Amino acid sequence: MKSKKIIVGIDFTKSSENALKYAITLAKHSNSELLLFHLYGSPVALTNSGLYYMNYDNSKPETDKKLQKFAEKIIKSDTSILFKISSSSGLFKTEIEKLIKKNNVHSVVLGLGSKSKINRFIYGSHVTDIAGKINCPVIIVPESYKIHSLGLTLIASDNMQQINNKCIGQIKDFINSTQSKIKVVHLKTPNELIQNKPERLVFGDIKVPLITKKSINIVEGITKSVRQFKANTVLCIYRRHSFIYRFFNDSTTKEIAFSSKVPVVIIHE
Repeated sequence: MKSKKIIVGIDFTKSSENALKYAITLAKHSNSELLLFHLYGSPVALTNSGLYYMNYDNSKPETDKKLQKFAEKIIKSDTSILFKISSSSGLFKTEIEKLIKKNNVHSVVLGLGSKSKINRFIYGSHVTDIAGKINCPVIIVPESYKIHSLGLTLIASDNMQQINNKCIGQIKDFINSTQSKIKVVHLKTPNELIQNKPERLVFGDIKVPLITKKSINIVEGITKSVRQFKANTVLCIYRRHSFIYRFFNDSTTKEIAFSSKVPVVIIHE
Protein backbone atom coordinates (compact mmCIF):
# COMPACT_ATOMS: atom_id res chain seq x y z
CA MET A 1 0.00 0.00 0.00
CA LYS A 2 1.24 3.48 -0.86
CA SER A 3 2.31 5.65 2.04
CA LYS A 4 -0.02 8.50 2.94
CA LYS A 5 0.83 11.90 1.55
CA ILE A 6 -0.13 15.40 2.62
CA ILE A 7 -0.26 17.79 -0.32
CA VAL A 8 0.91 21.28 0.66
CA GLY A 9 0.15 24.20 -1.63
CA ILE A 10 3.23 26.40 -1.94
CA ASP A 11 3.32 29.93 -3.36
CA PHE A 12 6.56 30.97 -1.58
CA THR A 13 4.74 33.40 0.72
CA LYS A 14 4.80 33.58 4.52
CA SER A 15 1.37 31.96 4.62
CA SER A 16 2.52 28.91 2.65
CA GLU A 17 5.65 28.70 4.81
CA ASN A 18 3.41 28.59 7.87
CA ALA A 19 1.17 25.99 6.19
CA LEU A 20 4.21 23.81 5.53
CA LYS A 21 5.22 24.02 9.19
CA TYR A 22 1.69 22.98 10.18
CA ALA A 23 1.83 20.12 7.65
CA ILE A 24 5.10 18.92 9.21
CA THR A 25 3.35 18.62 12.59
CA LEU A 26 0.43 16.83 10.93
CA ALA A 27 2.77 14.48 9.06
CA LYS A 28 4.50 13.44 12.28
CA HIS A 29 1.16 12.62 13.91
CA SER A 30 -0.28 10.80 10.88
CA ASN A 31 2.94 9.09 9.74
CA SER A 32 2.60 10.72 6.32
CA GLU A 33 4.97 12.04 3.70
CA LEU A 34 4.75 15.57 2.33
CA LEU A 35 4.13 16.47 -1.29
CA LEU A 36 4.87 20.15 -1.93
CA PHE A 37 2.94 21.48 -4.91
CA HIS A 38 3.34 24.77 -6.78
CA LEU A 39 1.18 26.01 -9.64
CA TYR A 40 3.36 28.13 -11.91
CA GLY A 41 2.32 30.40 -14.75
CA SER A 42 0.60 33.76 -14.89
CA PRO A 43 -1.48 34.44 -11.79
CA VAL A 44 -4.57 36.62 -12.00
CA ALA A 45 -4.84 39.85 -10.00
CA LEU A 46 -7.91 41.93 -9.23
CA THR A 47 -7.79 45.68 -9.88
CA ASN A 48 -10.31 48.53 -9.89
CA SER A 49 -10.60 48.25 -13.64
CA GLY A 50 -11.24 44.49 -13.58
CA LEU A 51 -9.01 41.49 -14.16
CA TYR A 52 -5.61 41.49 -15.75
CA TYR A 53 -2.73 39.03 -16.09
CA MET A 54 0.69 39.52 -14.55
CA ASN A 55 3.23 38.01 -16.94
CA TYR A 56 5.56 35.84 -14.86
CA ASP A 57 7.83 33.76 -17.04
CA ASN A 58 8.30 30.74 -14.77
CA SER A 59 9.63 27.53 -16.27
CA LYS A 60 9.24 24.14 -14.61
CA PRO A 61 13.00 23.56 -13.99
CA GLU A 62 13.36 26.97 -12.34
CA THR A 63 10.21 26.40 -10.29
CA ASP A 64 11.29 22.95 -9.13
CA LYS A 65 14.68 24.27 -8.07
CA LYS A 66 13.05 27.06 -6.08
CA LEU A 67 10.53 24.63 -4.57
CA GLN A 68 13.27 22.23 -3.48
CA LYS A 69 15.24 25.04 -1.86
CA PHE A 70 12.11 26.32 -0.10
CA ALA A 71 11.36 22.83 1.29
CA GLU A 72 14.90 22.23 2.49
CA LYS A 73 14.96 25.60 4.26
CA ILE A 74 11.81 24.81 6.28
CA ILE A 75 12.26 21.09 6.85
CA LYS A 76 16.02 21.44 7.35
CA SER A 77 17.66 18.38 8.86
CA ASP A 78 14.53 16.72 10.23
CA THR A 79 15.14 13.20 8.92
CA SER A 80 11.76 11.99 10.19
CA ILE A 81 10.02 14.00 7.45
CA LEU A 82 10.05 12.61 3.92
CA PHE A 83 8.99 14.93 1.12
CA LYS A 84 8.70 15.23 -2.63
CA ILE A 85 8.00 18.21 -4.86
CA SER A 86 5.66 18.69 -7.78
CA SER A 87 4.89 21.65 -10.02
CA SER A 88 2.68 22.21 -13.02
CA SER A 89 0.65 24.83 -14.85
CA GLY A 90 -3.06 24.68 -15.49
CA LEU A 91 -6.16 24.88 -13.33
CA PHE A 92 -5.50 24.51 -9.61
CA LYS A 93 -8.38 22.09 -8.90
CA THR A 94 -7.56 19.93 -11.92
CA GLU A 95 -3.88 19.59 -10.97
CA ILE A 96 -4.74 18.76 -7.34
CA GLU A 97 -7.19 16.08 -8.50
CA LYS A 98 -4.46 14.54 -10.67
CA LEU A 99 -2.17 14.31 -7.64
CA ILE A 100 -4.94 12.73 -5.56
CA LYS A 101 -5.50 10.04 -8.21
CA LYS A 102 -1.79 9.18 -8.29
CA ASN A 103 -1.22 9.19 -4.52
CA ASN A 104 -2.76 7.96 -1.28
CA VAL A 105 -3.61 11.46 -0.02
CA HIS A 106 -4.34 12.14 3.65
CA SER A 107 -5.26 15.80 3.12
CA VAL A 108 -4.51 18.99 1.19
CA VAL A 109 -3.05 21.84 3.26
CA LEU A 110 -3.26 25.46 2.11
CA GLY A 111 -1.95 28.58 3.78
CA LEU A 112 -4.07 31.69 3.77
CA GLY A 113 -2.90 35.23 4.39
CA SER A 114 -5.37 37.95 5.32
CA LYS A 115 -3.71 41.27 4.46
CA SER A 116 -3.30 41.30 0.71
CA LYS A 117 -6.35 41.84 -1.53
CA ILE A 118 -4.55 39.97 -4.29
CA ASN A 119 -3.91 37.07 -1.88
CA ARG A 120 -7.62 37.08 -0.94
CA PHE A 121 -8.65 36.94 -4.58
CA ILE A 122 -6.20 34.38 -5.94
CA TYR A 123 -5.81 32.00 -3.01
CA GLY A 124 -9.31 32.61 -1.68
CA SER A 125 -10.44 31.39 -5.09
CA HIS A 126 -8.20 28.34 -4.79
CA VAL A 127 -9.78 27.54 -1.43
CA THR A 128 -13.30 27.67 -2.81
CA ASP A 129 -12.19 25.77 -5.93
CA ILE A 130 -11.39 22.66 -3.91
CA ALA A 131 -12.92 22.97 -0.43
CA GLY A 132 -15.70 20.41 -0.19
CA LYS A 133 -15.23 19.49 -3.86
CA ILE A 134 -12.33 17.05 -3.92
CA ASN A 135 -12.02 13.53 -2.59
CA CYS A 136 -10.05 14.28 0.57
CA PRO A 137 -10.04 16.76 3.48
CA VAL A 138 -8.87 20.30 2.74
CA ILE A 139 -7.11 22.07 5.62
CA ILE A 140 -6.88 25.87 5.48
CA VAL A 141 -4.21 27.29 7.80
CA PRO A 142 -4.35 31.01 8.73
CA GLU A 143 -1.01 32.77 8.49
CA SER A 144 -1.46 34.08 12.04
CA TYR A 145 -1.81 30.56 13.51
CA LYS A 146 1.69 29.75 14.75
CA ILE A 147 1.14 27.30 17.62
CA HIS A 148 0.36 24.28 15.41
CA SER A 149 -1.30 22.33 18.23
CA LEU A 150 -3.67 19.46 17.42
CA GLY A 151 -5.35 19.15 20.83
CA LEU A 152 -9.09 19.77 20.27
CA THR A 153 -11.12 19.64 17.06
CA LEU A 154 -14.48 21.40 16.93
CA ILE A 155 -16.89 19.73 14.51
CA ALA A 156 -19.48 22.20 13.22
CA SER A 157 -22.53 20.14 12.33
CA ASP A 158 -26.07 20.53 11.13
CA ASN A 159 -28.70 18.53 13.00
CA MET A 160 -28.81 15.56 10.66
CA GLN A 161 -28.39 12.36 12.66
CA GLN A 162 -26.56 10.22 10.13
CA ILE A 163 -23.43 10.85 8.09
CA ASN A 164 -22.45 8.52 5.26
CA ASN A 165 -19.70 5.94 5.75
CA LYS A 166 -17.21 7.67 3.46
CA CYS A 167 -17.47 10.91 5.40
CA ILE A 168 -17.29 9.03 8.71
CA GLY A 169 -14.08 7.37 7.53
CA GLN A 170 -12.46 10.70 6.66
CA ILE A 171 -13.47 12.22 9.99
CA LYS A 172 -12.22 9.22 11.97
CA ASP A 173 -8.96 9.18 10.04
CA PHE A 174 -8.36 12.87 10.73
CA ILE A 175 -9.23 12.57 14.43
CA ASN A 176 -7.12 9.44 14.88
CA SER A 177 -4.16 10.82 12.95
CA THR A 178 -4.13 14.08 14.92
CA GLN A 179 -4.88 12.25 18.20
CA SER A 180 -7.19 15.11 19.09
CA LYS A 181 -10.26 15.28 21.30
CA ILE A 182 -13.53 16.39 19.71
CA LYS A 183 -16.50 18.64 20.45
CA VAL A 184 -19.55 18.53 18.17
CA VAL A 185 -21.58 21.73 17.96
CA HIS A 186 -24.90 22.23 16.24
CA LEU A 187 -25.09 25.89 15.24
CA LYS A 188 -28.76 26.85 15.51
CA THR A 189 -29.50 29.92 13.38
CA PRO A 190 -32.73 31.99 13.30
CA ASN A 191 -33.79 30.47 9.96
CA GLU A 192 -33.37 26.86 11.12
CA LEU A 193 -35.92 24.71 9.31
CA ILE A 194 -35.81 21.49 11.31
CA GLN A 195 -37.04 21.70 14.90
CA ASN A 196 -36.40 18.16 16.17
CA LYS A 197 -32.69 17.69 16.72
CA PRO A 198 -30.87 14.57 17.98
CA GLU A 199 -29.01 14.61 21.28
CA ARG A 200 -25.90 13.13 19.70
CA LEU A 201 -24.15 12.82 16.37
CA VAL A 202 -23.59 9.26 15.14
CA PHE A 203 -20.24 8.34 13.59
CA GLY A 204 -20.93 4.71 12.73
CA ASP A 205 -20.76 2.94 16.08
CA ILE A 206 -19.58 6.06 17.91
CA LYS A 207 -22.12 8.45 19.44
CA VAL A 208 -20.86 11.91 20.32
CA PRO A 209 -22.93 14.34 22.45
CA LEU A 210 -24.27 17.22 20.40
CA ILE A 211 -23.94 20.71 21.89
CA THR A 212 -26.45 23.24 20.57
CA LYS A 213 -25.34 26.87 20.26
CA LYS A 214 -27.60 29.68 19.09
CA SER A 215 -25.99 32.00 16.60
CA ILE A 216 -26.91 34.77 14.20
CA ASN A 217 -25.04 32.98 11.42
CA ILE A 218 -22.66 30.08 10.84
CA VAL A 219 -19.47 32.17 10.77
CA GLU A 220 -20.23 33.91 14.07
CA GLY A 221 -21.21 30.61 15.65
CA ILE A 222 -17.94 28.96 14.67
CA THR A 223 -15.88 31.93 15.90
CA LYS A 224 -17.56 32.00 19.30
CA SER A 225 -17.44 28.21 19.72
CA VAL A 226 -13.71 28.09 18.93
CA ARG A 227 -13.09 30.74 21.57
CA GLN A 228 -15.34 29.10 24.18
CA PHE A 229 -13.93 25.59 23.84
CA LYS A 230 -10.37 26.71 23.02
CA ALA A 231 -10.39 24.57 19.90
CA ASN A 232 -7.24 24.12 17.83
CA THR A 233 -9.07 23.08 14.66
CA VAL A 234 -12.52 23.52 13.12
CA LEU A 235 -13.96 20.70 11.03
CA CYS A 236 -16.88 21.53 8.72
CA ILE A 237 -18.91 18.96 6.81
CA TYR A 238 -19.80 20.24 3.35
CA ARG A 239 -23.13 18.58 2.55
CA ARG A 240 -24.74 19.28 -0.81
CA HIS A 241 -28.02 17.63 0.06
CA SER A 242 -28.66 18.96 3.57
CA PHE A 243 -30.44 22.18 4.48
CA ILE A 244 -27.17 23.66 5.74
CA TYR A 245 -25.69 23.50 2.22
CA ARG A 246 -27.03 26.95 1.50
CA PHE A 247 -24.83 28.26 4.33
CA PHE A 248 -21.70 26.37 3.30
CA ASN A 249 -21.60 27.82 -0.19
CA ASP A 250 -18.46 29.22 -1.79
CA SER A 251 -18.73 32.72 -0.31
CA THR A 252 -19.37 31.38 3.21
CA THR A 253 -16.52 28.88 2.90
CA LYS A 254 -14.19 31.73 1.98
CA GLU A 255 -15.54 33.87 4.84
CA ILE A 256 -15.01 31.05 7.36
CA ALA A 257 -11.47 30.53 6.06
CA PHE A 258 -10.50 34.21 6.29
CA SER A 259 -12.18 34.86 9.65
CA SER A 260 -10.97 31.76 11.49
CA LYS A 261 -8.05 32.08 13.89
CA VAL A 262 -7.38 28.32 13.75
CA PRO A 263 -7.05 25.84 10.85
CA VAL A 264 -10.30 24.89 9.14
CA VAL A 265 -10.77 21.32 7.87
CA ILE A 266 -13.45 20.90 5.19
CA ILE A 267 -14.76 17.42 4.38
CA HIS A 268 -17.52 16.73 1.88
CA GLU A 269 -20.07 13.94 1.75
